[in-house]
Amino acid sequence: MKDLKEEETLRTLRTLRNPILNSKNFETQEHALAYIMGVYLSDGSINIDSGSFVLGVTDEVFRDKVARAFDIVGSKYSLYTYPPQRPLGKKQVFWLQERSPYKVGRWLEKEFPDGKDHLPNVPDDLVRDLVAGILDGDGSIFLDKGCPRLKVCGYSKYLADLQKLFERFGVIMHYRPGECVHYINLKSFVKAGFYFRMPRKQELVEEVKCDR
Repeated sequence: MKDLKEEETLRTLRTLRNPILNSKNFETQEHALAYIMGVYLSDGSINIDSGSFVLGVTDEVFRDKVARAFDIVGSKYSLYTYPPQRPLGKKQVFWLQERSPYKVGRWLEKEFPDGKDHLPNVPDDLVRDLVAGILDGDGSIFLDKGCPRLKVCGYSKYLADLQKLFERFGVIMHYRPGECVHYINLKSFVKAGFYFRMPRKQELVEEVKCDR
């Protein structure tokens, strides 16, 4: 017989599953832009010479998810892999390079004139897309004594703002200035309706059975 707390957690997870998580498209351009902002804060960059958005990651599914967001926004891009064939014992990098007129890159430059030093103010209905972009890039789930836990890695100043945002939604985040790893309470994360857009990460969240 399942523990009552376990039943409650599973019931909450089923209720909070978002129907668009595994869809090809985002709900609106605004949702797609919020996700791209999060990706920029975690793994993206702006080309100094051209002002275009650039993303290079070792996860092809993640790169392609960002490409779908670009499709919704209506900004052109090129996809390529380097090296073209995977060398023995090494990982390939999957790239997305925005093409002219650099709609997203120029917009991000205006939003973040001083770099990744703050979390942008977005409406509450877009907050979860922003967070999904951040955690799809820098978030990870690991097992601690058989129970899944969630962490986000990085030194960027915006992580202090992320903790404040989570507090507003009742999510517990242990932010430690000067350190790379910051832990997020997975149960409160799920209860507040936050999620990953990366299917393999979201599947792990939906399987959580521990009070962590």
